[in-house]
Amino acid sequence: MNCTECKELLVAYFEGLLDDVPARTVEEHLRSCDACPAELKELQTLRRRLVHGARATAETDLEERVMNRILQEQSERLKSAQRATAGLRIRRLIMKSSLVKIAMAAALVAIALGAWSLWSGTQPGVALADVLVRVQQVQAFAYKMTMRVKGPMQGSTATETDMTGSVLIANEHGTRMDMSMMMSPTGQTMQQQMYILPGRKMMMMVLPAEKTYMRMELDESMFEKLQKQNNDPRLTIKQILECKYRDLGKSVIDGIQVQGFQTTDPAYGGNDLGDVDVRIWVDAKTGFPIRMDMKIRAGQQMEMEGTMYDFQWDVPVAAEEFDPVLLADYKAGPGDGFKIPAMTEDTAVAGLKLCADLLGKYPEDLNMLTLMQTAVKGLKDSQTPEAQRLRSLMEQARDDEERARLLVEPVMPIQMLGGFYGTLTQEQKEPAYHGKVVTPGDKALVLMRWKTGEDEYRVLFGDLHAETVDAETLAKLEAALPK
Repeated sequence: MNCTECKELLVAYFEGLLDDVPARTVEEHLRSCDACPAELKELQTLRRRLVHGARATAETDLEERVMNRILQEQSERLKSAQRATAGLRIRRLIMKSSLVKIAMAAALVAIALGAWSLWSGTQPGVALADVLVRVQQVQAFAYKMTMRVKGPMQGSTATETDMTGSVLIANEHGTRMDMSMMMSPTGQTMQQQMYILPGRKMMMMVLPAEKTYMRMELDESMFEKLQKQNNDPRLTIKQILECKYRDLGKSVIDGIQVQGFQTTDPAYGGNDLGDVDVRIWVDAKTGFPIRMDMKIRAGQQMEMEGTMYDFQWDVPVAAEEFDPVLLADYKAGPGDGFKIPAMTEDTAVAGLKLCADLLGKYPEDLNMLTLMQTAVKGLKDSQTPEAQRLRSLMEQARDDEERARLLVEPVMPIQMLGGFYGTLTQEQKEPAYHGKVVTPGDKALVLMRWKTGEDEYRVLFGDLHAETVDAETLAKLEAALPK
């Protein structure tokens, strides 16, 4: 139970109207929460104040008018969160509650505070679904960010990378990220500009210090996925709403009264992440986010911790801000002109095949960062024919630029594999992966599966052939997996 759900039932709990199971659920939440016990105390104070000053008024026809006002306010809140059925339950509970009848009469005196304040004793709370509606109406916005990544980075000896930068996002033009990175313990620094340009169906990276740029073609399906990977806060909020999350209540950040929301649901990352902690802080007056904090552990080696802050909503932008400046002495880097393939079953199969050829086995999980670490390690240490072939190509390359170019296309299917599995999770298609116990060539064992219909699943077997089966058949197949 989260705070929002608890507050909906708090009056009924206080009045003794809940059945045993929901009452125990509320009690368990109250023991573990800091904000909701304060709500309960406010109810107790409200009862004492109202019983002495408004009991006579409660039985008049004013009660019905005030109650209708309250229900109208609550209905509007619930619509945005698609919870209209809860409004009917609340109405039934209100009709049984003597405390709320007294409170409705007192609302005539304090109506300027809003009907919802009768229960909470504060200004109306912020619903996260309302925040999503509000930010989706914004045409352009900007924010700053910091990020620390601990763990080995692809193609680098760095074990920790600190990133700072600014982000500008406009519906009409796309996304621009200006980032500065410092890698430890080497002390190496890098400046990078990234552009995601939907009108051109292109992503571009510019490295000013190296005077290098890389352009990659995108299809329509890839644009939204790249937005998710590059911290569009609108999609962050949407992802949280699709996960289990809780209301953190009100607090103050930089002198601004805010309401917080948090998810620790591993489904947020689209894969089976080790630990996830994502928090959003929303200005209680404007309903817009002012800060987002995230801490994610991927596998055993990789940790990411970052903050998005200094949000500027509905900012004016010019098309020129999304037009990369390429000077005459800039040159194309590795991967320039490469077309990023769509994340489909076919690209997932290609990624699994490459893993098997490169490592001699399937990866243990399909977390994107873990996959890339596995691929880099395989290229360095594996003795399979494919690993030796790729190493031989790199040894024959004339320089680092050519060596990097030779790696871009072979490694791309592995990235698409991780992205495909993450998309299945985000779309709630019930994916499952069994790479820990299934090996290449296992014709009868389920390597990966996901839901495609009401009673229909797509199954990839260990030899990478695919079948569509019903739920009963899938249960039998997965029962045969090694324990």
